[in-house]
Amino acid sequence: MFEKFEKKIIDFKRKLGQKKLGILFFSIFSLIILGTMVLLKQFKIEKQLVQDGYNRSMYDFVANVNNVENEIAKLKITSNDTYTLTTLASIFAKANSAKSNLDILPFSANSISNVSKFLTQVSDFSYSLMRNIINGENISDYKEEIDTIYAKIYDLSNVTEEIYNDLNNKNIKWDELEEIGDEKIKTSQAEEELSSVNKIGKTFTEYEGLIYDGAFSDHILQMEPSFLTGNILSSQEVENNLKEKLNITEITFKEEQDGKIPLYIYEAKLEGNDTLKTIYVTKDDGRIYQIVSDRKAEEENIDIEQAKQYAQDFMNRLGIYDITPTYYLKGENMVTISFAALQENVIIYSDLIKVKVALDTGEIMTFEANGYIYNHKERNISPSKSIEEAREKLYQDLNIETQRLCIIPTDSKDEVLAYEFKGNIDDKEFLVYINADTLQEEKIYILLDTPGGTMAI
Repeated sequence: MFEKFEKKIIDFKRKLGQKKLGILFFSIFSLIILGTMVLLKQFKIEKQLVQDGYNRSMYDFVANVNNVENEIAKLKITSNDTYTLTTLASIFAKANSAKSNLDILPFSANSISNVSKFLTQVSDFSYSLMRNIINGENISDYKEEIDTIYAKIYDLSNVTEEIYNDLNNKNIKWDELEEIGDEKIKTSQAEEELSSVNKIGKTFTEYEGLIYDGAFSDHILQMEPSFLTGNILSSQEVENNLKEKLNITEITFKEEQDGKIPLYIYEAKLEGNDTLKTIYVTKDDGRIYQIVSDRKAEEENIDIEQAKQYAQDFMNRLGIYDITPTYYLKGENMVTISFAALQENVIIYSDLIKVKVALDTGEIMTFEANGYIYNHKERNISPSKSIEEAREKLYQDLNIETQRLCIIPTDSKDEVLAYEFKGNIDDKEFLVYINADTLQEEKIYILLDTPGGTMAI
């Protein structure tokens, strides 16, 4: 059979002729080269577009951080309430813009999680201070907090400018930024070149909350943790508990971390995936405080409801059942879902857990339970005012869609029982919170529908 096939090839060559055969092979080879060049050109164009986007975001990030630094410097010396309020409004806007820029940049979660949190805290602090100034307080009462923030933002400004200059001078490349935290960067030269990037995470590792991190998230972190009992476990006991709860295939104890809540830190892989996760666990009671991991999800195979179920199942494995999903934010084939505690069917926004789920496989990528660990406890839920009385305090043209009782954190590191009203007017949706004891208006949010989910601003 092989001989017949070989004979046919020889006959084909003879009929075609050496010259024509050479032309045929040259044409095929040329087409392959041409196709490869087209693909390479397209790849370079797409890569350049991505890097141009990174460059714009980095430029805006550096500019916004510098602007925040300058505005806080002005805040340190102003004594005029009108100018103070204008400055605080500018800090609020620019800190939020800097955080949005940072979220686009290809840093690893480990590198920038504390910076992102710090910028949110700066934004929330400025907002809280605006309210306090309006209510008659003096900015001089907050000199210590302002000095602390300024020292931190000054450091961040210097580091971001250093990174920006390194990128402009081509000392580091965007591709290298994407590899931060990856085991591929092993050489001392690479570590030295990327030292300015690593400073971002290191500078803010020990920084704790100013007031709270975001609307109803990671708040009241200056209070003593309510959910911990004082039962200190050894690192081996915690490791054994992790193996039992999370089906861990590999685990390595890395170090201990001091702070308001002392932690054990591990690196581990869970059954069913090869993603290396950094797991922070409280020494007290062995509660999982945070999980951080880096992996890109290349496609979207599951919907939001399935992702919520994956997250809820994960928390059930940790012994957390009294929760309900509230809001979510979707992007890059990932979704971050906020869960709040439930008691007597009342939502407790103070006890918050955030879970990021990969939409390709349903893998849990990050888990943040600091709000829950700090605040979770039994509450006395007994409003002195009725929901009907609270409705009378609302703007009369607001069309109410839903209403319910809840507990929300306040800007003064406390929490209140409130009625939550969701309504709309003039094509805008609002959340309005009325104190269930005093009937005072506590908070108002505008709800914005975005491609990634609903945002409250």
